[in-house]
Amino acid sequence: MSDVGTWNVLVPVLVGGAIGIVGSFVGPYFLQRLKDAADIKRQRAEKLEELIEAVAEHYHWIGALRFFAISGQGSLPTLSPMTKIQAITGTYFPAFDGLVRQLDSASNNYEMWILSTGQKRVQNEPGYEKLAGHDEVVTKYTDKRAEFITELKRFARRDFQ
Repeated sequence: MSDVGTWNVLVPVLVGGAIGIVGSFVGPYFLQRLKDAADIKRQRAEKLEELIEAVAEHYHWIGALRFFAISGQGSLPTLSPMTKIQAITGTYFPAFDGLVRQLDSASNNYEMWILSTGQKRVQNEPGYEKLAGHDEVVTKYTDKRAEFITELKRFARRDFQ
């Protein structure tokens, strides 16, 4: 067989072998990358759901704190869910850090009002039951909470649907 004939047979075999070898490495690499991207998106969706749940938990937590401090009934709630909100946001959604700081600040002001009013109850100060200033602090808190939830929903619609 001539050299040209050998090359005519050998070149397609070499090219086919090279394609097979490259395909066996490149294909799985890209499939793994696609799988990893889908896993990351799924995990972020789960963490977003967990974040929204933590915001709802915080709303109920602060209500339990108010009930305990002002009425003297029930039990003191455990650790504030705000730490969970901050942890999830800081790790997975740092774009929301500003909104979380605003919510935390409004929450702190509301908690301070709750504890101050509870202290007035314990000291039997007259008029504590009128809850002076409640509307102002609760409105700031609920407004910041609503703003945060609205932004989380907007983010979810944009990134997960």
